[in-house]
Amino acid sequence: MNEADTRAKLIDPRLLADGWSEVLIEREYTYRRGRVRLVGEQSIRDRPQFCDYVLRDGARGPILAVVEAKAEDHGPSDGLQQALGYAEDIGVHFAYSSNGHGLVEHDRLTNQVRDLESFPSPADLRTRISSSLPTRTAALRNPDGVVVTNPIIQPAFPSPTGGMRWYQERAVTAALDEMLSGRRRALLSLATGTGKTYIAFNLAWKLLRSGYSKRVLFLADRISLRDQAFNEFGPFDTARGVVSGSPPFARDIHFGIYQTLYARGEDGLRLYERYPRDFFDLVIIDECHRSGYGDWQVILDHFESAFHLGMTATPKRSDSIDTYEFFAGENRDGDGAPQPCFEYSLGRGIDDGFLAMYRVRRVKTNIDQDGLRIEEELDQGADLIVPDGAPVKEIYASSEFERAIQVEDRTRAMCEHLAGLLRQWGPNEKSMVFCVSMEHAARVRDHMQRLLGPETGKSHYAVRIVSEEPAGQALLEEFQLSSSTQPVLATTVDLLTTGVNVPSCRNIVFMKPVGSPTVFKQILGRGSRLDAATNKEFFRIVDYTDATRLLDEWDLPPAGGAILTEGHGVLTGQVVNHDGFEPIEGAAVVVRAGSRTFAEVHTDARGLFHVPELPETTLTVDAAARGFSSKRLRVPIAAESTEIVITLREPQPGVERLVISGVTVTIAEETDLTLADGAELTVEEYIERAGAKTRELVRTQKDLVEQWRDPEARSALRASLSVVDVQPSILALVSGRSDADELDLLAFSAFGADIKSREDRARALALAHNVSDDAPHAEGAIVAALIDKYRQAGVEEIASADVFSVEPFTSGFGGVQGVIRALGGPEAVKQVLRDVQRWLYPTDDEEQDR
Repeated sequence: MNEADTRAKLIDPRLLADGWSEVLIEREYTYRRGRVRLVGEQSIRDRPQFCDYVLRDGARGPILAVVEAKAEDHGPSDGLQQALGYAEDIGVHFAYSSNGHGLVEHDRLTNQVRDLESFPSPADLRTRISSSLPTRTAALRNPDGVVVTNPIIQPAFPSPTGGMRWYQERAVTAALDEMLSGRRRALLSLATGTGKTYIAFNLAWKLLRSGYSKRVLFLADRISLRDQAFNEFGPFDTARGVVSGSPPFARDIHFGIYQTLYARGEDGLRLYERYPRDFFDLVIIDECHRSGYGDWQVILDHFESAFHLGMTATPKRSDSIDTYEFFAGENRDGDGAPQPCFEYSLGRGIDDGFLAMYRVRRVKTNIDQDGLRIEEELDQGADLIVPDGAPVKEIYASSEFERAIQVEDRTRAMCEHLAGLLRQWGPNEKSMVFCVSMEHAARVRDHMQRLLGPETGKSHYAVRIVSEEPAGQALLEEFQLSSSTQPVLATTVDLLTTGVNVPSCRNIVFMKPVGSPTVFKQILGRGSRLDAATNKEFFRIVDYTDATRLLDEWDLPPAGGAILTEGHGVLTGQVVNHDGFEPIEGAAVVVRAGSRTFAEVHTDARGLFHVPELPETTLTVDAAARGFSSKRLRVPIAAESTEIVITLREPQPGVERLVISGVTVTIAEETDLTLADGAELTVEEYIERAGAKTRELVRTQKDLVEQWRDPEARSALRASLSVVDVQPSILALVSGRSDADELDLLAFSAFGADIKSREDRARALALAHNVSDDAPHAEGAIVAALIDKYRQAGVEEIASADVFSVEPFTSGFGGVQGVIRALGGPEAVKQVLRDVQRWLYPTDDEEQDR
């Protein structure tokens, strides 16, 4: 039996027999969605990764165990390392591996591994966990001394759109562990876009539904963040209350901002002082790196009996030490440094496929690069306005522009350059531009509206969203909607820096210098959300001020996946000379993922190599041989054998560059930053990847042709290719062959076939079947028109009778009904469409008959 059969016929019945009812079993639990990789301006996804089973403590309860299944012909422990990797990440104490007959357990509480005859029952696992971890008992006393259900065990909210992701579940459990262990404060550090507010909601849901807590305060420092949280907590309905002029004492969950709570009333008391000190059991502090201490710490001090949970999207840095000390001081590592109870970085979120990938465009103007020399500019005819008493320096650096000196020409040049980029990428893609001051933001807005407003036909193409803008809140709410068509570009100073969700934003633009790593990461987070409504899977950073120098390991996805263990993938291939295709003996072939090397082999006398037991994911393959330039490939490894041919070139002599001089340069430097190994695929890598995926679905070129010429089979194949991110449109783009037939692009990538253009195929069909535009009978004229439609747009254009509802069929033949009459009925129409599609893709035998 293969793995699927083993699960269905052996493991499923065994779990049920051992006490695990269907409501406790979750199959194919999503561990990784599949990392987004970039091919030019297109994106593709790696294959998602699932835990075969997670076993829960009750419906929607916490995960007790992870089970990895293997095919019947494998050893029962073959999946244990993989299951253990999942368990460590997800925060589960028991990992199991089974081939349907044998069963092996890794107990992370004792670090013991043992063979078992049957799965432990839910009650058994629950007892083993609670005996080792005091916070995991089934029931406990709440702060009032009442025995209640443990909030960790309390079922999560029954979301109609699916449950929490694994890292969200772990974050909720980690916060509850801190609370139940008697600590007073804790810190959660998760990248923007990972759903921190949804985590807070589920935490509150478990606490209130279990009876452990009665009242919760959600604290923010901006109205927009307060309101976003209020909406996220929607299932609590009337139990929610916004703190405004007076406390909503009748509500269970209060949403407030520091400014309101700190304001004095007519009685002379600040609003927070009107609450009893022990009114709340939990205080959640949003964006705590910015507002959880300092002037407003007196509010937290007032509610000192409550558990304080800080949430931030930034790791510990020199400018966030106070945050970590205040909220994470009770959770220190071996070196005494405060640590969040759970952390999930931007890079990890990108690698898991839960956050959008990004690419960086660094741009420098000549004066940013060399400095602004006042005397030289005055000699060239510049005008300088000096306010009374203001000193004048000889040289101004980039960090001083728009602060110490306003340089309108620089702002104009940046905006003109940005407009050019947006025209190239898509002027209607939403963008945020971060500026130095409100005045600077206004001038950038004016330039961008002038440059792109008229050509897009939008009167509010560019807007300024700052606190002093009268319509700022309304503009922000419209900008946040993925469905809105304007505004498209928002300029701001810091209003959009944190907490504001604009999932469809594809361009983050730095026109102001940034010195704080915390601020940089918050701005970066404005683009990190995925957006299904607009098919956004990556975003761009346009950096005019060298802000991206602050990128670090928190922001960057690792080169390899989070868990990669030996699997059952096999890589075979041949290394040959690029020029003559002669085999290269003794070439070194190294297969790795990130820093981990899975194999290093050498080719035999025929240039062949064979690497077994590889994980079924995309790996890096390096090939090198004496006298040749080395080569690196990204190769998707399939469950069955993957075959590749690696061509190595002999080193070529250098080529002299062309030199041009006397050019006036405004943009002095413009570079694309490569973020990490595998973040972007080269043309060659994408074509090889597409070919490998295609060969998994069709074994030979003949099979590909047979499926492609049949409309139903072609549609099914298209759907299967789409699932593994093989898109003929991207193949056409990266190969520079927009004129090519999609079949030929697939055959080229998978089997090395020659690429034919649609014109080639149309001409061959017309010659073989004696079709011409001036055919004397209706069928011949209709076929000629169909061929012309194919020539223009491809085979899908003529796949259904819908084609007859457009020109030239409407005026020449009377539309669909006219074609039906001309051809003799609906069945004849269907047959003509099928015939033309078959004729376009003749088999080898049909080619010979021609």
